[in-house]
Amino acid sequence: MIDYPKRVRIAAPEDEEEAMELCRQLHSENGIFSFSEEKVRATLRRSLNREGGILGLIGNHGSIEAMIYLMFGQFWYSEDQHLEELYSYVRPEYRKSKNASDLIQFAKWCAETSNMYLVIGVMSDHRTAGKVRLYQRSLSDPIGAFFLYPKKQPQTDDI
Repeated sequence: MIDYPKRVRIAAPEDEEEAMELCRQLHSENGIFSFSEEKVRATLRRSLNREGGILGLIGNHGSIEAMIYLMFGQFWYSEDQHLEELYSYVRPEYRKSKNASDLIQFAKWCAETSNMYLVIGVMSDHRTAGKVRLYQRSLSDPIGAFFLYPKKQPQTDDI
């Protein structure tokens, strides 16, 4: 059994605004499509209200360093539920820490304690190889790959 990573806590409603800010930062780094404040907020609230999602945070209220969102999902061909990572994000100033590894440990703990499979991966065009190596060390060999066509065009703030 995976030990609960003590640095990760379950998000509370008072974390909503700071989590929204981290979602904006995440989107500015990795977003492919436009950002919908309403949709992101509604998704966050699903986890904050324990309605099919879990948001794990590192850091105290007002100083969140990292977060991971897991939701309950099902594949199109099955009634079986699994945990699905929507995103994992560590603020740039905390990336030389154990935060990313602790978030993965938290996701594994959630999967084990809920007796579900965890579907987790990397969808990024920034430092992708390093992220894949981290996930591979923490989880084992990948079982697939993601591709994007046509290739994402740089956003104006990327230039």
